[in-house]
Amino acid sequence: MNKQDKTKDLGFKNCLVIGGSGLLGFEIAKQLHQHGANVRILDLVAPPSSSYEHIIGDIRHRDTVLKACRGIETVFQTAAAVWDPKNSPQLYDTVNVEGNAQIIDVCRKLGISRLVYTSTLDVVVEGKKPISNGDESLAYPQKMPADHYSRTKILAEKMVLEANGSKLKTCALRPVGMYGPRDKYHLKNILDAVCNGGNFKLGDGSAKFSHVYSENAAHAHILAAQRLVAGSPVCGNFYFITDDCPSQNLFAFMAPFIAGLGLEPPKKSIPYPLAYMLAFINEKMNPGSTFNRFAVVQTCVDHTFVSSRAEKDLGYAPIVSKEEAFKRTLAWFAKHYPIKQGKKQ
Repeated sequence: MNKQDKTKDLGFKNCLVIGGSGLLGFEIAKQLHQHGANVRILDLVAPPSSSYEHIIGDIRHRDTVLKACRGIETVFQTAAAVWDPKNSPQLYDTVNVEGNAQIIDVCRKLGISRLVYTSTLDVVVEGKKPISNGDESLAYPQKMPADHYSRTKILAEKMVLEANGSKLKTCALRPVGMYGPRDKYHLKNILDAVCNGGNFKLGDGSAKFSHVYSENAAHAHILAAQRLVAGSPVCGNFYFITDDCPSQNLFAFMAPFIAGLGLEPPKKSIPYPLAYMLAFINEKMNPGSTFNRFAVVQTCVDHTFVSSRAEKDLGYAPIVSKEEAFKRTLAWFAKHYPIKQGKKQ
C-alpha cells in the first residue's frame, strides 16, 4: 500500500501534534507518519528525530499557534503543564486553560475540522476516595480539586468538549498511568527516588493502579481522530484508555524495571496514614518536593479504570503487549538513564 492509499484510510492527511516531542506526542507522530500522513510538531523542544517538520514554540503565544496550525486538518493536543510541585499556580492556568482556549480559537479561525485533546484520569479523582474499575459514568468532583493540575485539566477538558460542533469536531482521551520511552515523570520519578536512597514503599501494597503503554495510548488517539465525523458518538465525548491488563500496585509494577536496571527495588513499607502525615510535614519544609500528599494518595488509594467505551466507540485494543512494552521501555531507560553502582550518574 502506497503513502496516498494509507492517508486515504486515515481520512485526513495534514496533522499537527502539539507536544509532539514528548512521551505520548512523539508516538502519535510516529504512527501518523507510518500511515503516510504529513506530520508537523509543535513543542518547546525539538523532537528526538529529524524526520519531522517541527516548530519550536509555546501554545501561550498566538502567533506560534497560528503558524503551526496553517494548512492542518487534524490537531492532536497533548501538551500541558504537568503536575510538579515546583510549578507556580499561574503556569497551570496560562498553559492548560488559556493555551487550550487559544488552540480552540485558532482551529475555528483556520477551519480545522478535528481536535483530539489529551486529558487525564485526574479529572475524576476526588481526594482520598478510591476508584475501582472507573468508567465514563464518573462525574467531575463536586468541589474543584485543590491541586492546580487537576483543576486546570478539568477546565480544559470541559472547554474542548463544549467546542464540539458541526465544523470543528472534538473529543478528549483520558490515558491512565502512562509509561514508555522518554517518560520524564511516571517511571523516572520512581527511579530517581531509588537512586537517591529512597528504599521504601508507600502503603501496604494493596492499592491498585491502572497503566497504559505510550504506543497504545497513541493508537487510541489516532482511532479517535478517524472517528471525528458527523454522526459519530465520538464527537464531543471522552474516553479512558488503558492497557486492558490486570491492575497492580504501583511498586509491584515498577519493581521489574528497577531490577532490570540493576537496582534494588524498595522493600520497606511506610503505612498510608504515616506516609500521609510525613508528606504533610514535608510539604511545609520542602514545598518543591515530589513527596507530598497528592503523591501519597495517588499511590496508596485504588485508582483503577476500564476502557470498555473506547473499545466500543473507537474500536480500541492495545497494539503492544505488556511484555513487549516492558522490553521497549527498559531498553530505552538502560540507554538513556545510565546507572553506576546503584546510583544515577
